[in-house]
Amino acid sequence: MQAEKADLSPIGRASRAQEKHPKLSVLSVSLGPPEQARIYMETELMLVHTANSFLMNQFSQGRMSMDSIKKTVDTWKARGRPIVTEFMYDQTTQRDLVATNQHNLRFHGDKAADSVRVNAMLYNWKQVASSMAIRTFCDADTVILKLLFDIEQILELLGAGEPILLRLQQIRASANEMMRVARGKSQNQNGLREQTWNSHSSTTDSTSRSQSTDDSYGGMKLVPESFNE
Repeated sequence: MQAEKADLSPIGRASRAQEKHPKLSVLSVSLGPPEQARIYMETELMLVHTANSFLMNQFSQGRMSMDSIKKTVDTWKARGRPIVTEFMYDQTTQRDLVATNQHNLRFHGDKAADSVRVNAMLYNWKQVASSMAIRTFCDADTVILKLLFDIEQILELLGAGEPILLRLQQIRASANEMMRVARGKSQNQNGLREQTWNSHSSTTDSTSRSQSTDDSYGGMKLVPESFNE
């Protein structure tokens, strides 16, 4: 059995150092907790309300398994949760009901008959519900924009009404505008700091040059003042 030869070259050491200490990417967080709270509150209400309307419509048409409904109700009660009206459960429970009955349900939109699209929607809905269940209110801009995009796809397949989809577009536009303004402020602050640093550097250089002209020792005293006669 042969031992591997250690790579002691500078390149090898550098690559190993990068593996141990990978670079951290810094993501922009432009929206404060109040703005994020409003977005999450309203979009979650959109999802729960639309899913409830969708499930009620499918139930009235006899497309849902009674066993799946009974199992959902029993599990909900066993966890000590309060009784809900119609199908106004949390997102995860609503999503699981849709997934269990998906082959009997009739979805909405141009891709309603596309099983790949429906499966992708159900997967994204699961991720959205999991993400929104943990509210830190300090999500990065890219996370919020991705969330809004996924929510729109879910709402379309569940048959959300025009007012809800229009409101979602307004929320996205408002979020984009706040992010744009925040980026502009950040760039201005960075430019001001750079300008201040350059100004400070120029003042320091001119002071140093003046001292070097008047005093060959740059202000340093070879002999303390108390010893001067």
